[in-house]
Amino acid sequence: MARLAIEGLCKGWDFPVIDDLSLTVEEGEFLVIVGPSGIGKTTLLRLVAGLETPDGGRILVGDRDVTRVPPYRRDVAMTFESYALYPHMTVARNIASPLKARGLPEDEIRRRVGEVTRLLRIDMLLERKPGEISGGQKQRTALGRTLVADPQVFLLDEPISHLDARIRHELRSQFHTLEDLRRVATVYVTHDYAEALSLGDRIAVMGNGGHLVQVGNPRNLFEQPATLFVAEHLGQPTINAIGAELVDVDDRLEVHAGSLRLPVSPAHRAALTKMQQRQVTIGLRPQHLRPADELPQGMELEGRIDIFEALGSTGVMIVDAGGVRLTALTRPERSFDHGEVVTLALNPAALYFFSPVDGRNLLL
Repeated sequence: MARLAIEGLCKGWDFPVIDDLSLTVEEGEFLVIVGPSGIGKTTLLRLVAGLETPDGGRILVGDRDVTRVPPYRRDVAMTFESYALYPHMTVARNIASPLKARGLPEDEIRRRVGEVTRLLRIDMLLERKPGEISGGQKQRTALGRTLVADPQVFLLDEPISHLDARIRHELRSQFHTLEDLRRVATVYVTHDYAEALSLGDRIAVMGNGGHLVQVGNPRNLFEQPATLFVAEHLGQPTINAIGAELVDVDDRLEVHAGSLRLPVSPAHRAALTKMQQRQVTIGLRPQHLRPADELPQGMELEGRIDIFEALGSTGVMIVDAGGVRLTALTRPERSFDHGEVVTLALNPAALYFFSPVDGRNLLL
């Protein structure tokens, strides 16, 4: 087995899709790349797989430079979002196709197809064709075709994004336990933050222009986002981002946004006081803004309910507080009416402070 190393990879010059991107995925590591649609995540995987040619940089599998090596000689296997199954072939023949292309003996092919299909619980579907099975079964078939190839690098391109919630949960659980995935370098692409936080040993957040904005373990990225862009793409509902001003009031520092007046916590005051910058964007995650009786030690503010949604596991409210629109969470059994006045609470220490110019976290 081997690690994957991407060094200064570029695709496109005038309008780069991938721009001087460097990343290492260790043997046995499950790295998740997350970011909005159309930002270059799939292009990156296609470059690693050899399906597209880079304009600069290198791709190494172990110590071998595979940048100009054809796909079938890279020892890299990729699962596509669209399944890419052969419609005229059975499940068994689809899964066996990479082994047949390598000229393996029939008994070895049958053995390996049997092992993978039992692992993925699709061994009862071997003689069916893609048009005769469900979406979840098609995805398992596509994943089986990737696993059976026994490569040094796995590339998974949004493999479960368009499946229903129950099947997504089931397949996410399988990704945690599949030893074949956990013993090689695996790169998993998604736009779903929950998948990223659930699956990734590390997460790489990809931004506009084909750059990696931040790479780290899930907890570190969620709790210490390097930029507002990272904060917005790791969390649902997304973080509240509010234009504000830092104002000295007597012997303390406050954040003023509309008619909102929020104290800056002692933990943040020293770092922010040293800055010349007075205009900031404050960030507050919805789970840190709740009805006051659910956060009794918090700093209180009053608002009026604009929208309330009961989502089963939580309640989501959109609140107008002093002319500022905020998203807050509450317990799932509660209910609020449009126009109802609600007292919310937050811990000032939960506030993030970002530059309104470049979005960087001012406290890092």
